[in-house]
Amino acid sequence: MQLSVAQRLKLVRQRILAALRIGGNVDVRLGEGPDGLFAIVEGRRIAIPSPLRWKLYRKGWAARLDRLEQEYGVGRHAQLTADSVVLDIGANAGEFAFVCARYNASVFCFEPDPAVFACLRKNTRSLSAVRTFDCVVWNETGEVDFALAPERADSSVFADGPRIKKRAITIESFARENSLTRVDLLKCDAEGGEPEVLEGVGAAFPLIRAVALDTGAERKGKRTNKECAAILSAHGFHVFDERIGSRLMTYGVRRQSAQSQR
Repeated sequence: MQLSVAQRLKLVRQRILAALRIGGNVDVRLGEGPDGLFAIVEGRRIAIPSPLRWKLYRKGWAARLDRLEQEYGVGRHAQLTADSVVLDIGANAGEFAFVCARYNASVFCFEPDPAVFACLRKNTRSLSAVRTFDCVVWNETGEVDFALAPERADSSVFADGPRIKKRAITIESFARENSLTRVDLLKCDAEGGEPEVLEGVGAAFPLIRAVALDTGAERKGKRTNKECAAILSAHGFHVFDERIGSRLMTYGVRRQSAQSQR
């Protein structure tokens, strides 16, 4: 495991804060085994693609899920129940699937980085309502060049790094092939590829009730909020731009018809 001296000192500091019960911090430990890297938090073993991800769990596992729930608008812009269907684009190591599991919702997780996808599968194998897919969600089917940057959680079509060929699908084709009749939440962190993800929804747009997009400055240093807002507005969504902590988010909520408002 490659960890800088500075990061090792931060881990030691984290253990001291946890031992003294300061600021809600918990003990976080890193390990490495035949199946890769992992973090141990409150007795939970979490597969991680980079040792730097330990910082996400400083306040504990439940706090990590609470933060994701808030960032992606669950309970505010999207209501999840046991009947809900979620598309998780850019699922990373799978934490948001556990947010959905709080509501017993069904989740389709998409993660194209091979190392990160391996972590996603390990972490979600206990969740029966989760299905995982190793592909890029894009605006056309076929193949795309995909850059790998798992240590920064920045792998994307637009990132700098080693490039590989990945299978690309659209939400429209996925919805058709899997006979989806509703999508209660389209959650997307495509590292700058959010407009292309939305362009690929096509005829499946009427199925979608709410959209939550991370539209931070990840497309060669630029945000994608304006492009995404234009697409969502054209398909009948109210659009909200919000900052949640350090995340810059764009939400789309399906407009109610005049008849349903009566």
